[in-house]
Amino acid sequence: MRAVVFTLMFMAAALASAATIYKWVDENGVTHYSDQPHPGAQKIQVEAAQTYKGSSSQARSSASAAPPPKTASAPTYSCSVSRPAAQEMFPNTDMVPASVHVEPPLRPTDRLFVTLDGAAVPATVSPDAEFDLTSVLRGAHQLAARIEDASGATLCQSQPVPFYVRQASVLAPNSPLAPNAPPLPNLPLRPH
Repeated sequence: MRAVVFTLMFMAAALASAATIYKWVDENGVTHYSDQPHPGAQKIQVEAAQTYKGSSSQARSSASAAPPPKTASAPTYSCSVSRPAAQEMFPNTDMVPASVHVEPPLRPTDRLFVTLDGAAVPATVSPDAEFDLTSVLRGAHQLAARIEDASGATLCQSQPVPFYVRQASVLAPNSPLAPNAPPLPNLPLRPH
């Protein structure tokens, strides 16, 4: 069995290289093939194996017939909070003017979101247009911008801009929130 397998492998190799092959049968009736001459061997001329290779013009025409689909690459955005300024203070108000700058202009499929202290601002915000943040309580706050594509992937995230809102207390003397409130009495200090 090994002789048959070896013989078939040898024949396949010889066929692939277009060569002269010698064939003979030994005293046990086994057929042998060789590329070396053998006494009493029959000479067999084997032609090269048939192959096909397409021309390069055919390959180009088939490739140009079905071009791969083009995917629009997402622009590289630059987004930043342009108002309020970092560390800006707003006294005695609960409304803060704000705006966001975006370059290049937004594609129709991309959306701009603004967050105040990590929560989404409910208003629709347009780049470079001023809008008001309402009901902003006293204290420290951060405003940030984010651009997302249609699938929700973040394309740009601005650095958060810190700002402060100061509001007078109703209990404070001369408070603009309580102009008719009497001033607090001066109380003596207690020793500790």
